[in-house]
Amino acid sequence: MGNTEIMRRGDIQMTSTGTGITHSEKTHGSKPVHFLQIWSVPHTSRLPPRYYTRNFTDAEKTDTWARVVAPVGAEGVLEERDAKGPAPVHSQLTLYASILNEGKTLNKALDGKKAYVHVIQTSGFNTGPATGAEVRIREAKGSSELVLKEGDGAYVMVTAPGGVLEVENIGDRSAEILLFDLD
Repeated sequence: MGNTEIMRRGDIQMTSTGTGITHSEKTHGSKPVHFLQIWSVPHTSRLPPRYYTRNFTDAEKTDTWARVVAPVGAEGVLEERDAKGPAPVHSQLTLYASILNEGKTLNKALDGKKAYVHVIQTSGFNTGPATGAEVRIREAKGSSELVLKEGDGAYVMVTAPGGVLEVENIGDRSAEILLFDLD
């Protein structure tokens, strides 16, 4: 497809391989690279290859849920290579990102749906026990809770109709969090 790009903090590159593409990645310069590569299975097979780039600043994500990926056809989703708004995906997945400051809490209505919460590892490579940011997740007004540290993730199910997932930063630094709303 002829795309060459240097990715920077806050960038999302969404590639739909569809009927097939050749793809490679490499570092730009000598510094180590830290990024997440996330795959989702499309709801339709044999789609033509597509490529999208989006950027979300730290300010857009701080203490709020920024919708960074959403299904094709959803409100505010544009199928242009470089556009504003969430990157389009051909699956029932909506991805939210946040940088949650110390002591802050975010809620997300999930209405009886599954979700996956991931705390991004930002404190550097670590082969030992998780360190860095720490969040508590629980169903609002629910009794069970789970503490996640950098690099941790958990599937959650908000069982109550109208139920809300609560994510609270209980650590001593900002926490970068992804929330996958899975239909």
